[in-house]
Amino acid sequence: MRMRQGTRRVLLVLGFILTGIYIGMSMSNAIVSPTIVLSTRSVQRKRDQVCVQPKLNPFEGDYAKHFHSVDPVKCSEDTDWVSVSNGSVFITSEAKKNHGSISCQLTYFDRIDDFRNKDLETVTLSDSSVLPLKSDFVKVHCTAKDKNVYENVHVGVRNVPEYHNKIANLTSGLGLDVLILGFDSLSHMTYMRKLKKTYEYFTETLKGTTLNGYNIVGDGTPQALIPIFTGKTELELPRTLKRLPKKDFVDIYPMVWKDFQKTGYVTAWGEDCPDIGTFTYRMVGFKEQPTDHYMRPFHIAAQRQYYRKHKKLCLGSKRRSQVFMQWIRDIYTTYDKVPKFVFGFHSEVSHGDNNMVETADEDMVDLLKFLNDGKYLRDTLVILMSDHGARFSSLRSSLQGKQEERLPFFGFSFPEWFKSKHSAAYQNFKLNVDRLTCPFDLHPTFLDILNFQGTGMGDTSNRGISLFKEIPKTRTCDSAGIANHWCACLNWESLNNEDQAVLKVSNYVVSEINKLTEPHRKLCQKLTLKNVLRAQKLLPETDMLLFKKTNDADGFRADLSDNTAIGQTTYQVWVYTTPGDGLFEVTVNHNVQADTFILHESSISRVNKYGDAPKCIETEHEELRKYCYCYK
Repeated sequence: MRMRQGTRRVLLVLGFILTGIYIGMSMSNAIVSPTIVLSTRSVQRKRDQVCVQPKLNPFEGDYAKHFHSVDPVKCSEDTDWVSVSNGSVFITSEAKKNHGSISCQLTYFDRIDDFRNKDLETVTLSDSSVLPLKSDFVKVHCTAKDKNVYENVHVGVRNVPEYHNKIANLTSGLGLDVLILGFDSLSHMTYMRKLKKTYEYFTETLKGTTLNGYNIVGDGTPQALIPIFTGKTELELPRTLKRLPKKDFVDIYPMVWKDFQKTGYVTAWGEDCPDIGTFTYRMVGFKEQPTDHYMRPFHIAAQRQYYRKHKKLCLGSKRRSQVFMQWIRDIYTTYDKVPKFVFGFHSEVSHGDNNMVETADEDMVDLLKFLNDGKYLRDTLVILMSDHGARFSSLRSSLQGKQEERLPFFGFSFPEWFKSKHSAAYQNFKLNVDRLTCPFDLHPTFLDILNFQGTGMGDTSNRGISLFKEIPKTRTCDSAGIANHWCACLNWESLNNEDQAVLKVSNYVVSEINKLTEPHRKLCQKLTLKNVLRAQKLLPETDMLLFKKTNDADGFRADLSDNTAIGQTTYQVWVYTTPGDGLFEVTVNHNVQADTFILHESSISRVNKYGDAPKCIETEHEELRKYCYCYK
């Protein structure tokens, strides 16, 4: 008896091996096109991933009624009389040419705290002198021979010698500078809609890659930035709220730029709109200056004393977004050979109305071009980002608007040398592009830049996972620290194969496949639906549909009283067609209101072998092999 069982086992194993060899040979003979194999594997990867993000298109649907073009910002035609650059301040040659001899009173100023400034010394600037900056900030009052007057506030970067003498300890790190440039309240889709030139330059010239599955973890800017810079939530940190009788300054937060400072990096942080500052709107701000160069005192003075003296969104002849970008440029030119951690966050032209952000598009591109053409980015990881999508726009009331709020823009551009020197880390980053990522992941990524912990598979028991490790497909919003009402992941719901909606979708799929072979109908037979093997549809989280707003002052408590209608449904069907028993896996979008379907050919995958079925067209029309069943 034992002998028979053993024999059976051997025969069974041999049978499996021979069958496997036969199938392998058959598949290798049958599947001629490698694109079919890749397509099938791609579908399998997506299907294995627990979090499936909505596939949004910035230029489809009814988005157009929520956006419009705006007029360019026109500032003073009279060129600024004073220029601040390369650590110096001087009267411009254009101003002297236009107005004759000029004399200026310069008043340097600096911060007392995050809400007050103090004037330093006042000096005279003649039209023949060049003075070194004694502070990053200077108020200017000039009179000219032609009796005209110029008043403005300027910002630059004072060259601090000891910052050049820092000895950076980069031996255990990845050798990267970090430049983060952010806009407030822009979804991934709106970034592509309104910052077209920036997006094109970033993705094409700088070879930037966007995180398509980047999901917010809370409401508003602090809940977007605090996890990035500390790896924690606001509630996990000491309380710093103005309204509390007992609170700490924000200095107590373990900001990651402190780690960069200790390692020898020069740090800089610029954020406009001081009245809604990340750490000063609800919080008490910093007691000590948080970074080596800190732009806030400039914006306090500019907003309180100078904005009303100049045209809208202008300071003199420059757009305020230009002034902001120029400061970032000055950081790089001043500290070219010093490791840098730089964060610039611009709100004025995006926070209230996303349409206005296009006025800063050219300024952003000019900055990136200057840095790239001047080789200043040779060691820099460039991160373009936003904190969250629009929270109060008209688009926000739709399902797509809710999804876009949860999916901000995050893009990374690495130096070319990094991709080869740290190829495993870079390949993991590329793998993570379509995985579920979130603000908690940025903190360990930054720490890796300073002290690299290696590659490998990330651990989902950790809330934050370095982007240089592979983020598991099994990651969920829960394991990433994302509450259900903030989670943009979609859930697959299985459907009855005989459901009328399923049959409608499936017949539509077959009709679209037939359209592809229609021009060759004399060779390829018309297919019909034989049966549906499996069908499912993607649905958003119930709590996300119910989410209306946060109903507490700090943005932590969710109001789940909404009832957002689903305007678009995504179906995935597996259909058998006849003749030929072709099995196709197809993803179709259904516009519920218009009752129309959207199907891209790239979403059609042939998942069984077709053998010699398309022999009549395989040479001249190889792209149709997975669809065609020849008459002969």
